[in-house]
Amino acid sequence: MALQLVAPKSGQVNLRLQPTKPVFGKFSVDHDKVAVVLNGGKKDLVVPLLHHLAAAGRSTIETLQVTECIGRLLRHRDPTVAVAAAEAFAASGAAGQRHEEALLGLLLRSEDPVIVAGLRALARLGPLIQPARKAVVIRQVASCLTSSVAVRSAALRTLAALKATRQALAIADLVQTEKVPEVQGIAVEALAQLASLTAEAESCFPEDAREKKLGEMLGDDRLRYSALTALGFLGDKAPASLLQKATEALSDADLTTRWAAVGAVGAMGEQAAASNAAIDALMGLLKSPEAARRAAGASALAAMGASALPSADLVATLTKDPEVVPAPPQATSGGRPPARLLMPRCAAVAALGAMGAEAHTGAVAQGLLDKSWEVRQAAAEALGNLGEAARSHASSLVGCLADSSYPVRAAACVALGTCRAPEALPGLAQAFEDESAVVRRSALEAASALVASEESFCHEVFKAVTDTNAQVRAAAVKCLARHPRLGASYAGVVAT
Repeated sequence: MALQLVAPKSGQVNLRLQPTKPVFGKFSVDHDKVAVVLNGGKKDLVVPLLHHLAAAGRSTIETLQVTECIGRLLRHRDPTVAVAAAEAFAASGAAGQRHEEALLGLLLRSEDPVIVAGLRALARLGPLIQPARKAVVIRQVASCLTSSVAVRSAALRTLAALKATRQALAIADLVQTEKVPEVQGIAVEALAQLASLTAEAESCFPEDAREKKLGEMLGDDRLRYSALTALGFLGDKAPASLLQKATEALSDADLTTRWAAVGAVGAMGEQAAASNAAIDALMGLLKSPEAARRAAGASALAAMGASALPSADLVATLTKDPEVVPAPPQATSGGRPPARLLMPRCAAVAALGAMGAEAHTGAVAQGLLDKSWEVRQAAAEALGNLGEAARSHASSLVGCLADSSYPVRAAACVALGTCRAPEALPGLAQAFEDESAVVRRSALEAASALVASEESFCHEVFKAVTDTNAQVRAAAVKCLARHPRLGASYAGVVAT
């Protein structure tokens, strides 16, 4: 889909940005025109462009080299522009560190949407914030906990993303005093996430308090999702007594709640595998006449990983399940729900890969021929998880390098690398020229595991060192450096 921005005086700026991230590819775009639009600051032009940049993601922003332009727009007086700039900035990656002060400045604005956008951007950039600066950032974020409902919610999520374990006590107090159920639920999610990180934070959410609070929340329709999310964060620290309720939530009528239940059961995988009641419940879901329950059961087993291997034979029967669960209406505005919850066969294919069911590689490989790109992607990822056991299906994966969907092509590249199939190098070499930066990078990373025994493809890898995308260039350099004999010949390139 092309983005056309009509400028009153300078004519038309036509940007071939794709609305899926980060498929900017190798399209010819006038970078100067993009910068001119952003620096012009005209709301009717800037806002839609920023929205497209945010959707396209880091690769596009890096390729266009417009991080500085976006950073300047964080100080725009118009709240709509500032919000859009923060959303695009959150996707900018490491380059965004230079504008940390501008993001903190958003937290001092009077408009709630601007503050929320700033908090979300800080949450995305959290791992990149310098340790010496993190305490300052956390204090300013924590000061937002007394603001509006929307701001409090965003601040809690940001504190969790920043791993602000020293704020655990303040959040625990908020759990007790918060009157808005939704905010209380988010506070519990944040507290559980922090409690999983350090003993100090865990002491603010002791086991008896966890069991009581989460048990109550699981019985409340408004808080069940948050309780399940918290169980997912706690993992092996989750109260075993709540496993049954978590398993029952896989049958919840709400799709997002079912997805949270998948995460909770997966995080409590060892407990679930050791519980006859939990295993019986999961097996019952696989045999359910309702496709939504079959998909949720298989998804939970996928989340449990290797501990669910004994169920592989029953799971394999779902790889040919034709049913599709209708996506709820609200999913159209918030993005498509996880394909695993909509298609039992997609969940089954993913589960077989996650549990390492080598005896069923054939059933997994059949998914590469599915009419749904999401099932094809799941099948490629599953074969990658099966590693060298899937090598006999390398030719089928090579065929997927020409798939019309870039996530399928990228997943096929990764799988070819993990299954150690040197015969795939010619196909991977062609993928070095793919229109998607994600595919090019994945192909180079896969080749780095194979090129050690093949000298003839080093020249093809070398050409990727000049790619327009930084991540692709880095993958190419890494690939060259791995060659035991010729790596030294490219030492100059690697050094730069």
